[in-house]
Amino acid sequence: MRTLHFEISRAHRVRRCFLDCGKQSDRCSCLSLRILHYWGLGAKRLTDGDSRTIIPTRATNLAPLGYGVRHRHYQAIRSIGWNLLQLVIASGLFLSVSHNTVAAMPQSLAVELEHLGLPATAISLYVHRLGDDQPLLTHLADRPRNPASTMKLVTTAAALDLLTPTHTWQTHTYVLGQLQRGTLDGDLLIQGSGDPQLVIEDFWRLIENLRQRGLRHITGDLVLDSSLFDRNAINTKPLDHKRYRAYNTPPDALLVNFRATRLEVFPEGQSLRIYADPPATTLRLENHIKVLPGRCKGRTGGITLTVKHQANGTLAKLGGRYPVTCGPTGFGRVLLTQDAYVYGVFRHLWLASGGTLLGTWRSGVAPTNQRAFASHRSDPLANTVRDINKFSNNVMARNLLLTLAAKHTQGIATPSDGRAAVFAWLTRTGIRMPHLAMDNGSGLSRSARLSARGLGQLLLHASHGPWGPEFISSLPLAGMDGSLRQRFRGLAPRGRIRLKTGRLSGVRAMAGYVTLSDNQTHAVVILINQEKLSNRIGDAAPAAVLRWLLRPR
Repeated sequence: MRTLHFEISRAHRVRRCFLDCGKQSDRCSCLSLRILHYWGLGAKRLTDGDSRTIIPTRATNLAPLGYGVRHRHYQAIRSIGWNLLQLVIASGLFLSVSHNTVAAMPQSLAVELEHLGLPATAISLYVHRLGDDQPLLTHLADRPRNPASTMKLVTTAAALDLLTPTHTWQTHTYVLGQLQRGTLDGDLLIQGSGDPQLVIEDFWRLIENLRQRGLRHITGDLVLDSSLFDRNAINTKPLDHKRYRAYNTPPDALLVNFRATRLEVFPEGQSLRIYADPPATTLRLENHIKVLPGRCKGRTGGITLTVKHQANGTLAKLGGRYPVTCGPTGFGRVLLTQDAYVYGVFRHLWLASGGTLLGTWRSGVAPTNQRAFASHRSDPLANTVRDINKFSNNVMARNLLLTLAAKHTQGIATPSDGRAAVFAWLTRTGIRMPHLAMDNGSGLSRSARLSARGLGQLLLHASHGPWGPEFISSLPLAGMDGSLRQRFRGLAPRGRIRLKTGRLSGVRAMAGYVTLSDNQTHAVVILINQEKLSNRIGDAAPAAVLRWLLRPR
C-alpha cells in the first residue's frame, strides 16, 4: 500500500480534487477513494467552480478492499479510519497520496481531455512560471513516466554545463609509415573523438586537409580508431523491428554522417535509376523495381528493400513497383556496418579527389608519441545541442552522453559512465530528479523514466543558468522549425512556444517554455503514457494543455 503523507494546510483545503473520479457514476476508481473504502469510509462528489471535490462520509454496506483483512476486523478498522480522518480534519491537516494520486486540475482542461478520451491517470503535467516559488499546475507530477525524446533535455543541459557551449571535438589522422613525394608507404589512421556531427561535408574537408599536407597515395590500409567508446558496452539492438531506420543507429567514436545513406529513385523515360548519397565503395545496389503504368495517384509506397551484408561490404536490393509519373523519390537508411561505412565513404571521396588507396580497412589505436598529421575541428557544442533538440537526433544525443562519460572518467567511455556524470552533475547543482532513469541519453528506450516535476526543475535551473540562452534557443519553435515546424500554428504569436517533443509508441511528451501575452514565461512539461495511444489523442492533448495555459486570465 502506498505511503500517505500528511501536509499542513488550512481546514478549507481539506477538499481534494480527483479528476478521474469526475464522471457521473457513483463508482470511483481513483486511488484516494479506494483508500477511503479500505478504511471503511464512503465519499460523495461536489462540484465547486473549476474543480470536482471528494468529501469523505461514513460508509454503509461497503466491503473493504482488504488485502486479506478478515471480516471480523472490519468494524474495528472502519471505526479507527473514521476517527482518524476526523482527527486529521479537526487539526487542519489533509491527506495526499505520495505520487500516484490524481492532483487538482482545472475543470475546463479536465473536461477537454476527457472528451478526447484520455484518462486523467495517463497524463502528468507541470507548469511553473519562472521566478515563482510554487508551480501554477501539477498533476501526477511525481509519477515516473517514459519521456521519449524529452530525455534529450537532460543530456544537453548537462553537456552545456559540464563541457561549456564552446566545446569542440577534433578528428585526427596519423601517418603510420614513411611519406615521400606524396606517397605514404604504410597505413593512414583516423582517430575518432566522439564528434556527434561529423557530416559528409566535414569528412570531405578532412580529406582536403590531407591533400593540402601533400598526401596523394596510400599503399597500406585505412586504420580506424574508435577506441574512445567501449563498443561492447553499447546496446546496438534496435528499439523496434526497423533495424535499418536512421533513428536506431548506435553511437560510435568515429561516427561519420550518422552512418546514413539516402537511396534516391529517379525516373528516366520509362525506367528508373537508383543511386546512393553519399556513395560508398562498400555498398552495391541492385535495381529490381518494376515500373507501373498510368497516373501517380499517390502510389509512392511500393518500393521494397532487402539488405545482405557481405565480407567486403553490403548488397542492397530495391524491388517492388513504382509509377514513373510520380517523379523522383528517396528515403534514408542505415545499410552498412560502422567500419565499412567509414572506409567506403572515405575511399570514394579519396579516389574522386585523385588519390589512391591500395589496402582495405582494419581497427587500430592511435600512437601516443606522435603528432597528428591533419585534423578537423567540429562546430561548437552549442550548435550540436541545437541540432539535437531541434531535430531530435538520437545518435547525436547518445554520442554526447558518451562524450560526458569520457570527460568524467578520463578514459574509455561507457553509457553507465555517462549516466554517472549526469547524476553527479544533478547532485552538484541541486536539481532533484529522484525518478530519473536515463538509459542511453536519447530517450529512445522503453526503460527510460523521469517525472514531470523533475524535468520541470531542470527547465527552471537551465533558464536562469549561465548557458540559459543557448539551451532555450535550441528548442523547436512552434510552427516555425524543427520537430514543431508543422505544429501549433496560430495558437500563439510566433516565438512564444519553444518545446522539445518526444514520441514513441504509447508515449507523447513535450517540455520547454511558453511565454504568455503578459510576457511571463512558464516552464511546461507534458508527459503522456498510455498503451495503444492514438495519434489523434497524442497530438490533441498537448494542444489542449497549451490552449488552457495561453487563455487570458
